[in-house]
Amino acid sequence: MHTEQAGKSLIKHLTLIAFTLFTLVSLNACQSQQVFQQRFLQFGTIIDISLVTKDQDKALQIFNEIETLLKRHHTEWHGWQDGTLKQFNQALLSQTTTETETGVPIPETLRLLIHDSKKYFDLSGGLFNPAMGKLIEAWGFHQQATPNLTLIEKIKQDIPGMHDLIIKNNHAMTLNPYLQLDFGAIAKGLAVKQISHLIQQHHIKDFIINAGGDIFAAGQKQGKDWQIAIENPFYTDENSETVIARLPVSGPQSIFTSGNYRRFYVDKNNLKRHHIIDPVSGEPSLNISAITVMHKDPVIADIAATTLMLTKISELKNMAEILEIKDFLAISDQHELYITKSMMKKIEWTNESAFKVQLLHNQINPAEPSQINSNE
Repeated sequence: MHTEQAGKSLIKHLTLIAFTLFTLVSLNACQSQQVFQQRFLQFGTIIDISLVTKDQDKALQIFNEIETLLKRHHTEWHGWQDGTLKQFNQALLSQTTTETETGVPIPETLRLLIHDSKKYFDLSGGLFNPAMGKLIEAWGFHQQATPNLTLIEKIKQDIPGMHDLIIKNNHAMTLNPYLQLDFGAIAKGLAVKQISHLIQQHHIKDFIINAGGDIFAAGQKQGKDWQIAIENPFYTDENSETVIARLPVSGPQSIFTSGNYRRFYVDKNNLKRHHIIDPVSGEPSLNISAITVMHKDPVIADIAATTLMLTKISELKNMAEILEIKDFLAISDQHELYITKSMMKKIEWTNESAFKVQLLHNQINPAEPSQINSNE
């Protein structure tokens, strides 16, 4: 049986619900601008959105449009509930027996996700791999209560990649029977990007989107930067602080985090198993506990957060440059914190003393990271 943290287990298993939690926060008694907030739950993720505007009717209209958008994408993009993606995966499975098949028509709503997934699969050398949905499912991160060890071992013999998805004339096929698309490492970023565009189309310049801890911020709140907290991945340990730093952001900017502490279970051998699967070993990734990245494009931020989680520490800077990520920090399982020089200038520490902070230099192939004074 899985023994996940109660709160995370609840979020994971909640079905499609939209929380209509609408609140109004006055910025200043002398100002006409106000903060309108609403909470949604889609894709098993709590999404909090705050809009700074004087127009309550406009805010309500925007929230209604966002709810419609999220509901539609839940049906289109969910990896294992019945909908567009599940039906597409099932159709692909029937095309794995012969190269003479014409392929499965690619639904329009999946084309951008597939295009970007293939692009970043190639750029990352296969580390970003949305073709492993069946392997993720076999590890127990869809609906079943325990991992399917027999299936895991079979898939490990021929781990599918995006190169196994053959596309011609907007039709797709595969010869790998274990290929199953799961856009969990990109769909949230695309949804956040579309929400931000929707808000901006209504001429709202000050807002923040918090999608399960992944952030897109634009403008300011009450004339001050938005304050983004960076979690301590070891906060469940005794005497650990929950937040290690804050990032002041005036945007537009995305801050996305990937970690081994958000979705996991402890197996019968008392081993922690988390949902970020290494496409080389077929096992949950090792060495890095959390990655936080900054980028203006939430799609790239989402992709990069997962990809860097799967990257060797010695290759982090090089991979980040390939993905066009300038600002990131990584926390290893050994409580080492690696951070780029540019992000070091932006961050405001609240509890860096628990980590050995090391600065990543700017060279493409850096020497060993040098330890720096964490108080600088």
